[in-house]
Amino acid sequence: MSEETPIQILKQVEYYFSDSNFPRDRFLRAEAAKNVDNYIPIDVIASFNRMKTISTDLQLITDALKKSTRLQVSEDGKMVRRLDPLPENIDCGKTLYSKGWPEDTTIEKVQEFFMNNGGYKTVSVRLRKKTDKTFKGSLLADFETEEMVNKIISEAPKLDEKELIYQTFKQFSEEKKEEKEKYLASSNGDKKRKAKKDAERDDDDNNNDDVKEEKEEMVPGVILCFKGVGKGLHRGDIKEIFSQYGEVQFVGYNGDDENGSVRFKTTESCKRALESLTETKKEIGGQIPTYSVLDGEEEKKEWEKIFERKKAASANGGFKKGGFKKGGFKKGGFKKGNFKKSKRE
Repeated sequence: MSEETPIQILKQVEYYFSDSNFPRDRFLRAEAAKNVDNYIPIDVIASFNRMKTISTDLQLITDALKKSTRLQVSEDGKMVRRLDPLPENIDCGKTLYSKGWPEDTTIEKVQEFFMNNGGYKTVSVRLRKKTDKTFKGSLLADFETEEMVNKIISEAPKLDEKELIYQTFKQFSEEKKEEKEKYLASSNGDKKRKAKKDAERDDDDNNNDDVKEEKEEMVPGVILCFKGVGKGLHRGDIKEIFSQYGEVQFVGYNGDDENGSVRFKTTESCKRALESLTETKKEIGGQIPTYSVLDGEEEKKEWEKIFERKKAASANGGFKKGGFKKGGFKKGGFKKGNFKKSKRE
């Protein structure tokens, strides 16, 4: 047994019962509800996969928990509960959402990263997983104060020179909710997916009349213009810089230009980028640009250009499935006589 083992046990179990985890953990809440005093059997806690990697010794686990100032072990030494009452509301302001982490990310690496970049001690870290249990590149990290979260977002520490995306969990949740509402409001999600699949399966250009064309709509306040960036930048550099504030859908920029624009997916992301970049006076290519969000007639004209580009891409088939459809090179496309006989024949 390592000298660190009891410390690791205490840290892990205190996290299970913490304000950041316990109110959200349905299993633990259900186990606590089984007992009138809200105790949970220690052998249940010890059965968790992460606890098994630390220790399977029930006596060692019990002895470690008795030293906690946040937990209480029952008189018979078989159960444990939290001492503090549950908070009335879950404080999302102390939770940081971050995206762009590599596949080999671990909780320990995240904790070490924030400690080495500003001395920010995490209360807990939750790696977000896909349905197949693999890491999806994003995480939630809880800190002691909301101020810490805001400082990290403002400082935006890099991971080995790689830009990471930082948001408060509240901002992240609101954007996800907005995306879901827009999707559900756009001519019924299921019908929309079905129409798209039907269109892709249909190989005949002339048989698509019954598929209703989706109506394009302008999203106000998502196009951020910048003026006065430095030289030697590429479109990928611009996207990487702005992506830390939210999902970027399009970058309007050509190499060595001083001005350009970025179109975000949501209004919140655009607003966050404007406020942060203006406040921090962040340099891009060695220069401090000025920023503004398109509105009024300028915004309307820009969206008209966007719709025209999409329409042209759709007419050309794009590079999507079905882009080169049956009949693209129709029978007779190279008609007799199109290639005249050579004079030598």
